[in-house]
Amino acid sequence: NASADRGNGEAIRPQNFYLSSTYELPFGPGKHFASQGGAVGKIIGGWGLAGILQLRSGTPFSVTFSPTLAGWYATRANTVSTNLYPSQQSIAQWFNPAAFATPAPFTFGDSARNMLFGPGQKLLDMSILKTTKIGERISTEFRVEFFNLPNHPSFSNPASNISVPSTVGQITSTS
Repeated sequence: NASADRGNGEAIRPQNFYLSSTYELPFGPGKHFASQGGAVGKIIGGWGLAGILQLRSGTPFSVTFSPTLAGWYATRANTVSTNLYPSQQSIAQWFNPAAFATPAPFTFGDSARNMLFGPGQKLLDMSILKTTKIGERISTEFRVEFFNLPNHPSFSNPASNISVPSTVGQITSTS
């Protein structure tokens, strides 16, 4: 039954938002503030900020089990409840393991392929840059970049094998 294997692609992220921005600071020659020229203008002018914000939903995963009988090749669990997520979702319990069960021996589970989604990502990269003109045709740029500026983790998908109850639903790594 090929239609039972319909589901989300492995790397799909349903929601994605990217924002890229640059801002030239208003200091230096020809700018609103401190518009002196000469050496002072070269020092205080040409500064800018840049940033990239990424907000993405998580990747999908399937709830599975480990067959215990020889010749039983099914690995997706049965869905026994519509309450798939706990009221307080956390890395200690990302989804409700009680909503899934091992199917009858030598049958396929009825849970959809990649029906649950792991945690999303929030990334902020920033740059501070200084451009200095050297003559009319040549300029130099000094740049400092900060990747994942808030320095918070992006978590991986949780353990999803209901045959291992000690870890099922828990997130133990980052992506």
